[in-house]
Amino acid sequence: MIEINEEIKELLFLGPVGTYSEIAKNQFLTLLGQNNILQTPFATVKKIIEYIDNNPNTAGIIPIENSIEGIVRETMDNLLNIKDSNINICAETVIPINHCLVSKAKDIKKIKKIISHPQALAQCQNFISKHFEPNIEQIEKASTSKAAQELIDLDDTYAAIANKRTAELYKLNVLAKNINDETDNKTRFVMLSRCTTTATDNDKTSIAFTTKNQPGALVKVLNVFDALNINLLYIDSRPSKKNLGEYVFFLDFEGHITDEPSKKVLDLIQLNTNYIKILGSYRKF
Repeated sequence: MIEINEEIKELLFLGPVGTYSEIAKNQFLTLLGQNNILQTPFATVKKIIEYIDNNPNTAGIIPIENSIEGIVRETMDNLLNIKDSNINICAETVIPINHCLVSKAKDIKKIKKIISHPQALAQCQNFISKHFEPNIEQIEKASTSKAAQELIDLDDTYAAIANKRTAELYKLNVLAKNINDETDNKTRFVMLSRCTTTATDNDKTSIAFTTKNQPGALVKVLNVFDALNINLLYIDSRPSKKNLGEYVFFLDFEGHITDEPSKKVLDLIQLNTNYIKILGSYRKF
């Protein structure tokens, strides 16, 4: 069970209905232990985060990492823009990604254009190159479900990459199943809310930081984790969007923020950082 500082009245997810984000949302609902929560699809991660930041009694489900494509850039960039310091990542889950090619057409040979989310298109390039001409048009959409939904108003030369449930929702034909280039394709989703969590025996802490502009600054930060025998689970970076060559590092490590080793490591790395933001401490999936 997740400890929430306030009653959640509205739970947001990346829509429309039928997305993998909605599947993740349904898993998180069981953790909240609340009834009668309004469930609202939003068009972008940015809009979800902005809405939570400006509205109490809300929580949101957002994708943060894909096992094939890596970091979800829109999520990471917008996590840094949260103004309310009480908003944190409070839980995570992992959803298997099983892409299908769906269309109003019944024959794959009729397809001339493919629409989907950029990551879904990228994750199915082997299938696309095998079954279609090299110059087939690939059109990016905000989500896989949105792409499937748009097929309703398009002719049957269009297909979308989406999941099987979406095809059922919009009464589309499944022309091919499990078209991922990699069979072990998974996306990690997190729940964002005004929350506190208690330490368990299986926690992780997510932080973002910038280093001082001096030689070895990042190495010095990472050496602190080594010295305290704290396991690093994930590290990536994004441009700060302030100065060319300046990056924000995103890092996950084992432990809860209330643990003494975690407190100590956060104190020590401040010596070689200009900025630190704690994104949340929560139980590992």
